[in-house]
Amino acid sequence: MDTCRDLGAAISERIAELKRLALLRLEDDAKELFHQDMSGLEASVRALEDQFSSLKAFVQKELSAVAKVEALIDASRIQSEHLQAIATNLPARLPRPANSSVQGISLASAGMGGLGPGQLDGLKSGGSAGGIAMAPTGGDDAGRRRKEAPRWYVAEREFEAVSSYLRGRLLPDKVNSALDELAGHAQNNSKLIAAVKGGGNKLAPADRKRAAELLHSVAMKDGVKGHYWFLESDLRDGVAIKLDKTGKSILTLLRHLGRLQEPGNAWYFGERAEIFNNKLVGEFPMQSGPSSEPSPQGLLH
Repeated sequence: MDTCRDLGAAISERIAELKRLALLRLEDDAKELFHQDMSGLEASVRALEDQFSSLKAFVQKELSAVAKVEALIDASRIQSEHLQAIATNLPARLPRPANSSVQGISLASAGMGGLGPGQLDGLKSGGSAGGIAMAPTGGDDAGRRRKEAPRWYVAEREFEAVSSYLRGRLLPDKVNSALDELAGHAQNNSKLIAAVKGGGNKLAPADRKRAAELLHSVAMKDGVKGHYWFLESDLRDGVAIKLDKTGKSILTLLRHLGRLQEPGNAWYFGERAEIFNNKLVGEFPMQSGPSSEPSPQGLLH
């Protein structure tokens, strides 16, 4: 009996298995579900492969950037050392911004005494004030002209190399302050000449005539043309440098260091010297390229 019962159970199990296989094979719905499951599984596997490829590419990119980062760190370290060396040799006094007004500079000494407050501020700031057109200078000098007067400050080591009789009681900070103020005088004179060359229609007739005389008697002279220059009268109301013994010592020192030059053919103005009673104290080279004149020694570029 047990054997018959076991045989019947085996037959029933076999029949059930055959039914399941028949349903899986014959029913279209079962086939569709099977295909959907397989398609979803394949899409998931492909998405994982794409994500793995992206991660691999990202890791390779980061590894290749390590060398660049190391080079950047080395360059930053070298730049930090250079900046530290520059900071060590900087003077205690830093120059003022180039567009700031220089105290004690009077455009009246250059023949602009009749300007109003608005026009005076406009000339000092480099813009057009009161309708005055600040046109650039024409000719070949316009291409060589710098926008700002050069400020070649004196380094501590350069100052100490000068003879003691030239230094006297001067200090590097005081010399650099004077140099900054002289450059401001020269810059204002350059803007004045540019205003005259631009027409100067808004200037008073007397001021326009006086500025035109300065243009032809000073600015257009050989040795001065194409340079930033200032007059001795510009120093009368100066702050860092005046027309006294100390001021003359500073001018002598700056001339010795090559910061200033005295063109012999423009030192005196002939008959016009009696009109203006001014002497050309110094000039700043304005050419950006090589100059035919000997280059100053020890200039700070």
